[in-house]
Amino acid sequence: MHRAVVIVAVVAAGTLTVPAEAQFSSDIPGVPRASVPFRGNHQNRTEWTFAGYKIPGAADVGDTTALGVRVTFGRSYRIRNVFELGFDISIIDGLLERPPEDTLPGAPPGPGSYIRGSGFYGLRIGGKWRPFSALDLDGYGWEGAIGAGVQPSLRPLIGAESYDDSTRFGGQFSGEAEPGLRGSDPFGRIHMATFLSGMASYRSQRILADVALVAEAVRESDEADGPSPLVKFDGVSPRGGVMYRLTPSLALGASYWGNGAPPWRDQISVGVPGAAKGEHYGFIMTLGSRPESGTDFMVSTPTGDWGQSVRLYIRGRSTR
Repeated sequence: MHRAVVIVAVVAAGTLTVPAEAQFSSDIPGVPRASVPFRGNHQNRTEWTFAGYKIPGAADVGDTTALGVRVTFGRSYRIRNVFELGFDISIIDGLLERPPEDTLPGAPPGPGSYIRGSGFYGLRIGGKWRPFSALDLDGYGWEGAIGAGVQPSLRPLIGAESYDDSTRFGGQFSGEAEPGLRGSDPFGRIHMATFLSGMASYRSQRILADVALVAEAVRESDEADGPSPLVKFDGVSPRGGVMYRLTPSLALGASYWGNGAPPWRDQISVGVPGAAKGEHYGFIMTLGSRPESGTDFMVSTPTGDWGQSVRLYIRGRSTR
C-alpha cells in the first residue's frame, strides 16, 4: 500500500503544476476533422481513458486482472478562420496488474501486484490548413483540410513502478536508460514520429461525419535508449466516423481507425497478451446540445475479445 501511495503522489504532484493543450480539435474520437473551431477561437478538451483486462491463467489458479488509466488535457486555436495550431501531451498514465491469489498446489507463492505510473510525455506539435469550406451561417456544410505534426523523442518527465518487493523511479532526469522491473523501461525515450493527414468533414443538424487519410512515419530511437514504451504506428491508415443526433442533446455513432493510432495513441504499452493487436473501432454516445461541445463516451475492446477486455474513453469538449 505504501508503494502505491508514493506512485500516486508523484504523478498527482506533476498534474497540479503543468498545463497542456491539444494538437488538433476534433468531434469524433479517433478521426481528425477538417473543421477548425467555428463558434470560438479555440476548443478545449479533457480525456479520460480506462481499460480493464482479464488475463486467462491456469484452471486451478485463476485469472490475472489489470486496470489501466490515462488522462490528458487539450486546447487548439483557430487562426484567421483557415488555420489551426496546437500541441498535446499526456498528463497521467498508470497501470495496476494483480495476479490471482491462489497458486498451483505445492507451488511457492507467486509475485505480487505490479503498479506503474508516468507523467508528462508524448508531446506532439502540429498545425492544420483548411483551404476549402462551404458552410452556412450555422456552420453546417462541407470542409476540407490538410494537417501535419511531429512527436519529438523525449522521455516521460516523471515515473515510478513497483513489482513484488521492488520499487523504481525514472523519467527525464533519471540519467541513462535503465531496465524496468519487468524488462523494458516504461520510462524510456519515446520514439520520434511525424504525421500527415488529409481530412474532409460534413455537418448538418442531424448528421456529423468525418473521414481522413493519415500517414505516420516513425524514426527509430538510438539503441542506447532502448525500445520506445509506446506502441508504434507506422504507415498509412484510413479513418472514418459518423454521429447521428437522436435528440438535441443525444447523439449515437461509431468510429473506425483501422491499423492506425487510436485516440489513446500515447498510452504506454501495458504488456497484456493480445493487447498488441490493438483496437480498430469504437461505439460512441455523445451528450450535449451545443455544436463542437459535449461529452463523448466510447467503448471498445483492446484485445478484440469483449469477454477479456473493455475500454471506456470519456472526453469533454468545449469552444470559447
